[in-house]
Amino acid sequence: MRDPTRRMHLRCSVALTRAAERAEDQPTHTARLASAARHARRAGLPGRATALDALALLRSAEAAWAAGDRAGFLTAARRLGAHGGVSGPIRDYHRGVAAAMGGDGPLSAVLLRTGCRAAPEDDARALLYASRSAMALGRLPQARALATSALARAGRHPAAVPRLLTHLALVELVADQYARAESHALRGLDAALAAGRPDLAAHLRGVLAMAASVRGDESGCRSHARAALATARAHGLMVPAVLATWSPGLLDLARNLPVEAVERLRPLVLGTSSVHHFAWRQRVIPYFVEAVALAAPALPAAGRQRAVRQARATLRCFEEWAEASADRQARATALRCRALLAAPGGADPAFDRALALMEGAGSEFAQARTSLLAGMSLRRRRRPGDACAHLRGAMLRFEACGADVWVERARDEMRAAGRAEPDTRPRALASLTPQQLRVARHVAEGRTNREVAALLTLSHRTVDHHLRNVFAALGIRSRVQLVHALAPGGDPPGA
Repeated sequence: MRDPTRRMHLRCSVALTRAAERAEDQPTHTARLASAARHARRAGLPGRATALDALALLRSAEAAWAAGDRAGFLTAARRLGAHGGVSGPIRDYHRGVAAAMGGDGPLSAVLLRTGCRAAPEDDARALLYASRSAMALGRLPQARALATSALARAGRHPAAVPRLLTHLALVELVADQYARAESHALRGLDAALAAGRPDLAAHLRGVLAMAASVRGDESGCRSHARAALATARAHGLMVPAVLATWSPGLLDLARNLPVEAVERLRPLVLGTSSVHHFAWRQRVIPYFVEAVALAAPALPAAGRQRAVRQARATLRCFEEWAEASADRQARATALRCRALLAAPGGADPAFDRALALMEGAGSEFAQARTSLLAGMSLRRRRRPGDACAHLRGAMLRFEACGADVWVERARDEMRAAGRAEPDTRPRALASLTPQQLRVARHVAEGRTNREVAALLTLSHRTVDHHLRNVFAALGIRSRVQLVHALAPGGDPPGA
């Protein structure tokens, strides 16, 4: 390139492209890419300019999604769907989501199915968007596999690793695989902070808050939620803000505080506060419906009628989304919600259909929650024998998930049904404090002391102290022995 002006524009384009990768937020990243594209065009490189234009538009769509900007995302998605500079999976994903937002469910499903099949194995970005298509369809094992492949191919592009780990953590969160979500979120959080990406760190803190709420770790939940919400507010990010608000609401449900859960979750599904997201609200709706159904007897008449109307209206939106996505677990969840809002005589058939559909398509956690709610419904209708069959199944599934607070919830319901279920932990484990047991379980799962400290928002020294006390209480000396001691039916040496 002999023209000095063109050389200058090329240098500017290259410098701005590199600067975009170092940007701390999506708007800055997008603006630098758009400027890099303009300089490439002035340098006489239309192919480079088209590729940078597409990348800038892609980042604009991502920024609108993260901000909960429905109109902005829809505009960018439609432009990407018609852009010649993006690969097939990226184009199909955006066309599919735009079709769903426009109310054309059948077309959306076709485009998304095409998008999750067409990703070239050597293109990490295309694999990421293929995974997003699979996630939108509820094909979570496929979404996981595609995201894992994308991560494996990101070695040459370390800046992409935090984004891919964030997506993988969200896939596992949606799949109710909270231990996996936690593991990816911890790894991703380190990578995001090292890369100077507070936006991704906020998403990952939100995932950690959700995982902590399922374990019943109130301190960890609230700590991660506060950190996620602070960054989300500073950067205008709605997805982590929703997760940070949702997680204590989920903890309220686990602790049988449905009135409090209604007040936390209502703004997320109705969009009546500054925290809302046009897509993630769908995932919160079933929890809001559950909270309303359980809180209804304690609400004053006017408040009860208003809450039930809101629950029925939002459930219709969820059912439409579940039908359009062809997600079997979402359909089963919709049936569970219908059972919760049904008259007493109509609850059993809906619960039976939900459980049958969950059996083949639902996660362990979703099946356990459906069994718990079916058992609670039966107990309230004075059928303790039938109730306990569901409640015991729920308790065992919650134990398999490591959802400690939900295990206790199922056990409490069994006591209320007149069938007390003993604590099945070995005597030595029963002597541990809740915090010691949480530390022990994380260590037994293979985490380092520093990872456990980050997860539970404790100091490294405090984790060391707890672990020494656990070893002393169980009479063990190694992490291998700890794994055996925490295994189902396991006992520490000498017990």
